[in-house]
Amino acid sequence: MVKVIFLQNMGDNKIGDIVNVADGYARNYLLPKKIVELATDDKVKELESKMTKLKKEEEAKVEAAKKIATKLEKEKFELEEEVNDEGHLYGAVTPKEIAELLETKGYDIDGSNIVMEESIKEPGNYEITTRVGHGVEATIKISVKRKS
Repeated sequence: MVKVIFLQNMGDNKIGDIVNVADGYARNYLLPKKIVELATDDKVKELESKMTKLKKEEEAKVEAAKKIATKLEKEKFELEEEVNDEGHLYGAVTPKEIAELLETKGYDIDGSNIVMEESIKEPGNYEITTRVGHGVEATIKISVKRKS
């Protein structure tokens, strides 16, 4: 058995994991494909230092995402849409449209990060979950009104 450090995610092993693997598996497959490197004392210390730095960077990114989420939740967003005689929207409001609305207000959130069970088809007030990033979500309030 040889101790290795994973340089790529593979199966249950994530980048930075230190694992014992069979000598032949490491020598013939993992090392030539640069999936792992040998876990020498120096490499382990270097990894620990790098992981500490990455953890601090991730914490900073999470804090920034939380600030954006708080700001998003305080704001009220409004959309004006064409409505037919029965009170239904001509076209449904989709995550893409909501992302475009957020972009006009200075938020860079992709439509794939807008969580909606179904599109909005009628005027009214809605609460929609938005993934801000780094595991942080915000609930935004959107008012869909009849276009005058």
